[in-house]
Amino acid sequence: MRMRTTSQASLAISAAAVVLFLLLPTAASAHAGMISSEPGRRAVLSVVPKQIRLCFNENVEAAFSKVLLEDAAGKPVMLPPPVRDASKASCLMVPLPVLANGGYTVKYKVLSVDGHVVEYGYSFRIQAAGVVND
Repeated sequence: MRMRTTSQASLAISAAAVVLFLLLPTAASAHAGMISSEPGRRAVLSVVPKQIRLCFNENVEAAFSKVLLEDAAGKPVMLPPPVRDASKASCLMVPLPVLANGGYTVKYKVLSVDGHVVEYGYSFRIQAAGVVND
């Protein structure tokens, strides 16, 4: 009879663990998701942008985040480290050098304040009059 009680206790513990496991992912799976960007994803710009601005659905740690920019040939464009927007802690900003007409890819890796790392990227294109092509 003692064996049956131990089995019942094990079953109850296992059931509680399954319930807890099913409830945790909704609370623990949250991470910084980008909600807006300047330049925007797949944007075709007639004016050369002066900065990249990425805004997320939660605050991010600028010191542990990276923003990279590549031209259409995959050549990196030198950028300073991102800084947190003084008016909104969930946004990062990176000033841009003068960019030529063409396609660009933004790649970012951010650390949200809850400890999750998110990596993603998107592209945009510049077709500005009076800007030199590479």
